[in-house]
Amino acid sequence: MAQQQNRKAPVRKTKKQIRRQRQLTVVGVVVVIFLIIFGLGAAWGHSLGGKVKAEDIATTVQGLGQTVQVDYDYTKVLSEEDRDDAYYGWSQAADLGNFTIMYQGSVKIGSDTSTLTADKVKIDGKSVTITVPAIKILQHDIAQDSVSYYDSDEKIFRQIELGQFDSFYADQRSAVENELYNTDKFSNAETRLKDVIDKTVKAMGNFTTVTVNFE
Repeated sequence: MAQQQNRKAPVRKTKKQIRRQRQLTVVGVVVVIFLIIFGLGAAWGHSLGGKVKAEDIATTVQGLGQTVQVDYDYTKVLSEEDRDDAYYGWSQAADLGNFTIMYQGSVKIGSDTSTLTADKVKIDGKSVTITVPAIKILQHDIAQDSVSYYDSDEKIFRQIELGQFDSFYADQRSAVENELYNTDKFSNAETRLKDVIDKTVKAMGNFTTVTVNFE
């Protein structure tokens, strides 16, 4: 089942850094897939001389979590009314009173399978049971330079700098994540991981049933 992760320190990233991170993630996934294929080849070669062991399966599954994680990019719009003080350190808020804020963020949802050990893999004849870490939010970034307010006179959004961005990040992160826990993104991540583990492990040996549990 999905579990909430411990709160981490705020992540200060720009929109450009987030885009660059996505590009690096794609490259990383390609590399991981290559390593998985290489590992499968080694496992298949090993299985020719003997049975596939729990250690072989655990090593292969370690790289699968990253390849099927759910990436969620979002844009959030907030409305403030009758504001008579600064907004997270933005003093102009008091003069405006009523205003609209917009910002962008990105979330990675999945299971951190990188530390999976052989004791989490049980082989019983042609059946395999694997217990992996629960699906959770692995990373949550808010682009600091995406925070803007709507200029109703010019009818455009203007970038602003929040003097208390850390507090803004913490509040918005909590709000967004609470919303995400009530969506199907976590169950989708579970389904995707189960599917890829099932196909991968069955390909490693003559297994007919692969059960994936989350803890």
